[in-house]
Amino acid sequence: MILTKLIRGFVFASVVFSFHQSAVADAQSEVDAAMTSSPSVAVFQKRNFVGVSLFFGFEPIAPISNRGVIVYPGAFQDPRAYAPIARHFADQGYYAAVVTPPFNFGFLGTHYGTYVKNHWRDDVADWVVAGHSLGGTVAALWVDSNRAPSDGIAGLVLLAAYPDALTNLSDIQIPVTSIWGSVDGLTTESDIEGSKNQLPANTNYVRIEGGNHTQFYYSDTLQNNDNPAQISREAQQLIVEREIAAMLN
Repeated sequence: MILTKLIRGFVFASVVFSFHQSAVADAQSEVDAAMTSSPSVAVFQKRNFVGVSLFFGFEPIAPISNRGVIVYPGAFQDPRAYAPIARHFADQGYYAAVVTPPFNFGFLGTHYGTYVKNHWRDDVADWVVAGHSLGGTVAALWVDSNRAPSDGIAGLVLLAAYPDALTNLSDIQIPVTSIWGSVDGLTTESDIEGSKNQLPANTNYVRIEGGNHTQFYYSDTLQNNDNPAQISREAQQLIVEREIAAMLN
């Protein structure tokens, strides 16, 4: 079973999303600020007993809600490149985390969201799960295996992403939002259209005019095979923040 998942993951990553070089979190000022603790937010790296990284945590000192955000990064991306997204919500008073799967490859850490849930089990009742590119595919897979109300999943946000062929969420009873950019060179309009039958009929679809694949995270390096964006990263991120916030409230 585990071997099947690994094979499926590697094939899917290479064929559907295409391989690209690892992106570093080189929008450095934004990332450094997000990764730095403040009087209102504690930033930490959670590791297991042998030192393997599980997630970056962003804990509000004065939380306003028992709801939180889990982010699954895109394949081969530095998870810190997604820190500004998580930090934005921690600054608003929500618990937030970016999972850190082995080798920055989501299919090797599909279950890593569970580590986040367990860490804050006494503080957070339910979670909005977001994932970018292959990370969105992995997030959908994890959400699919955590369907029970007691599992505490409040919503799913797909960022330039869609479920793999073996994951069908059409009957899931949580809100789902799918966001993509109109000039994305990796996740295309046809990809989104072709996967609609795997998502609920009431899925919220958000097309970002001028948005691309790279600007769903913080890097100044255009991802291989992507197209230059026609809007700023800040403008694209604002839309992402708006849609995640709608599920948190």
